[in-house]
Amino acid sequence: MKSLLVLTWLTICAAFGGAAFGQSLQFSFEGDSLTMPFIRDSLRGISGLEIVPATGEWHFVSDRGWHFVFANIRSIRDLGDSSHLKLAQKNPFWFESVRYDARTSTYFWTDEHEFVTSVLYGKSVRDSASQVLLKIPVPAPNKGLEGLAVTSSGALWVVPEAGWEGETLMNQDTITFFRYPNPLAADPVVERFAYPINRCAFAQGEERVGGISEILAVDAQRILVLERCYDASQKRVTANLYVATPNEKTHTLIKELAFDFNRQFPGDICNLEAMAWADEQHQTLVLMADDNFRRNKTLRNQVIVLRRK
Repeated sequence: MKSLLVLTWLTICAAFGGAAFGQSLQFSFEGDSLTMPFIRDSLRGISGLEIVPATGEWHFVSDRGWHFVFANIRSIRDLGDSSHLKLAQKNPFWFESVRYDARTSTYFWTDEHEFVTSVLYGKSVRDSASQVLLKIPVPAPNKGLEGLAVTSSGALWVVPEAGWEGETLMNQDTITFFRYPNPLAADPVVERFAYPINRCAFAQGEERVGGISEILAVDAQRILVLERCYDASQKRVTANLYVATPNEKTHTLIKELAFDFNRQFPGDICNLEAMAWADEQHQTLVLMADDNFRRNKTLRNQVIVLRRK
């Protein structure tokens, strides 16, 4: 009987893909980090990064309209070699994120201006090729649509930096993530999931409501969520990387810490804004900070590489 129970338990675990344990995901830092050289004056304010392993292209976008494409990057040190820069194009978009869906050959990106924030898509990152998926007033000052993730099934996650309208309050401990199962449909369906956000009580002004700076798909279900806070009085950034798993019944996201930058990274953390997988196997994660067009302790073109354990 005991053997039968054990066999039954193992069968259940196998059938559900180890669902009870599938949430666990950890990263380590193995010393690969640098401040990206300014090979062009405009290569600043980087807010989004997408890496397409099949083509070897690294797409950087800035929150003042620049789109850069690097090719043949084998190490983050290659980013300091201008011969790898294949495109530097000015666009009307103030980017916050960019993603590429290889299944449909479609780019998705966010655009945040002073009063309006949008999600657009097209076969290339250009004004003439774009269509609008979502367009709303900015929910709070400097807190618009921030992160995008495309899953292996083609679903698109869309998240605001600090919540939608009515959610950007200090006493609001959850915000809503949108998931579009088929974002290219004529009338796309939106699924909503509640996510427990970290507010920043120690920060000042608009930074107190916290901030999700980027998300990234792990597989068909799970996503990585990068949260960070800025304490102006201490000139210090705190940042954590979480893996979030959706509960399809309750439409909530369960999050688990995957990397604590202030505890596990040996140096100062800058204004981390962008992240992407460097490989198709999703073993190497590249993150980049936004220097906000200035340079100081927390505002540099910092690049950090994490390895999946």
